[in-house]
Order: sequence, then structure tokens, then C-alpha cells
Amino acid sequence: MSTSIMHKKYGQVQTSAAAQRGAACYESWIMYIYDFFVLGFVNRFAWRCPTDKHLLPLFKNNIRTTHLDIGVGTGYYLKNCKIASSVKLTLSDLSPNAIRVAKLRSGRPDAGEMLWDVTQPFPVPEGKYDKFDSVSMFYVLHCVPGPVKNKTVVFENIKNCMTADGVLTGATVLGKGIQDNFIGKRVRAHCVADGVFDNVDDDAETFINALRDNFNHVEVEVIGVSLVFKAVDPIF
Repeated sequence: MSTSIMHKKYGQVQTSAAAQRGAACYESWIMYIYDFFVLGFVNRFAWRCPTDKHLLPLFKNNIRTTHLDIGVGTGYYLKNCKIASSVKLTLSDLSPNAIRVAKLRSGRPDAGEMLWDVTQPFPVPEGKYDKFDSVSMFYVLHCVPGPVKNKTVVFENIKNCMTADGVLTGATVLGKGIQDNFIGKRVRAHCVADGVFDNVDDDAETFINALRDNFNHVEVEVIGVSLVFKAVDPIF
């Protein structure tokens, strides 16, 4: 159920209680171990989609002149890509702490900030704004409250803030149609029980079809239990 919260820095934000629970972990001690444990150990041995081999290159190779990073986490990708000062960068998350940390690690004090629940329409800033020609959303969708059929609106919301030739890249951990290994089963059970994941019925086909409904050119690959995607040229 959608609700409205008021934040003293970002103003009024449309979101839900479930989404807030998922974002809460980035307000805690987990921020200090996220890079090592999640992007290092878990991605490699549980999800079987090593960050340095698959995700970081995809992020790095698809940054254009006006970039929006959704679900900034700890700012790992921003820090390791060293985004040029010529790129107009905007950081979006539901955790104010995540935005703060990511902005610091990005080395871009001029980066814009946006507290946004991507299941809600894009919060158009007052006055004129530049649409984004590149958008990244790594490991966001499996945290979005389900069911999976309700998550596909995310692609429509994102494309509406993109340029006609824009590129969207990202990845998500699937919950259906895949096979976890020993480590993955235990990590997944913990994430679902804690409300960090809501992806039990997330299947690749639903996401792929939604991407194709919203973009002219779509590239996807299931690596381990993660769906990795690149979508270009939004359909308006």
C-alpha cells in the first residue's frame, strides 16, 4: 500500500512500508561489510555472478553524459568507476544514508540527490531538468516488494525520465526458475526472512518481457541466479 513520508531534506516522498523496511538495512551496520560480504563473497559464491567479472564492467561501460544511479547502496560502483566530472550525475535511493555514503565515495560532491521509490512515478523536479541518457539499477528489483507482476512498472517509470536513445543497465537476483547452491539457499533464506529480499516468485521471463515492452533493444543473460540486463532506446 502506497503512503507518503516527509523527509526534512528531500521533502514528501511516495513509498510504502514494505519498501521502507527493505531500505532500512542501509541505515545500519551492514553498510560497513556490504562491499566485502555481498559484492565480494555472496555475489561470487552464492549468486555465482562475480561483481568484478560481470557487474562492474557493465556499469562502467554504459555511463553517458547524464547518468542516474538507482539503488546506490554503498557507492561501490561509483567509487570503482571514477565517473568523470563532465558527467552530470544523480544518485537515487530510498535510504538517505546510502545516498550520503555513495556521494562521498563517488568523489562527486556536485552529484544530485533523489529520494525515490521506483515503483512510484518519477518525481519531476520543479522547472526544467535534463533527462538521463544512462541509468543503472544494480540489485534493486529483488528488494522491491512483490509480487513480480507489480514490479514491472519500474521499467515504465524509469524510461519516462530517459532520453529517446537512453540505456538502462542492471541486475537482479531471481527467485524462480533457478537453482541455488548450498551457500545460496542459506543466504537467500536469511534475506527473505529479514525482509531485505521479496523475490520468491521473481522469474526471468516476466522481467525480460517487461523490458521488451518498454525498450526497443534488450540484451539479457542469466548468470548463476542473477538476471543481468541492458536495454536501449525506450519505447514512448
